[in-house]
Amino acid sequence: MPYVLLLFGAVLFVSGIRGTNNDLWALVKGDFTGNKSFLVWIAALAIVGGAGYIKPLKGLSVAFMTLLLIVLFLSNKGVIAQLQGFVNNPTPGTPANTNTPGLAPLQPLQAMTP
Repeated sequence: MPYVLLLFGAVLFVSGIRGTNNDLWALVKGDFTGNKSFLVWIAALAIVGGAGYIKPLKGLSVAFMTLLLIVLFLSNKGVIAQLQGFVNNPTPGTPANTNTPGLAPLQPLQAMTP
């Protein structure tokens, strides 16, 4: 649990430094609202996982949890094909922006002369 909180804090810190916190909140809000939100999947996982705490339903819960995870992975219609397409033809990315707003541009290092 501490690692999750550290990761969450790091994401918020980097987003704040870059000044993209509004974009981050818009992405998070889009994941949890609308027609294709993750709330339905989270509720299904919670219900099936909760049923696993009842001893006679544990085997059934594990089976349904496996099925839910497989459906969640494959529900994007073509995840495997998209992954194979990316592995075969990766699109070249743009170089990272080394000049963060508010910071001075990076200067090349100069050799020290004695």
